Amino acid sequence: MKRDMILVRKLLDFVEENGARLYKGSIQIPGYERDAVVLHLYLLADGGFVELGAETLESKGPLVLTWKGCDYIDHLRAQERKRAAASQ
Repeated sequence: MKRDMILVRKLLDFVEENGARLYKGSIQIPGYERDAVVLHLYLLADGGFVELGAETLESKGPLVLTWKGCDYIDHLRAQERKRAAASQ
């Protein structure tokens, strides 16, 4: 399976909005199969963008952005603002 940067962004947004030290809930991204979501969460954790506990995918572990993850989202948003300003 190839890395899907749109899914990566959606997952980062999801974690920012819903994540918690003791995350309880299912991790679902509309339009994506669970296998793709799980793989990309592990990739984000491996890259240091999120903290993902061993039991998070069973609805009972940490799911939070790291400092690096917060910086990356800020960077993406800054790029979006620049593109929007340039198109006006």
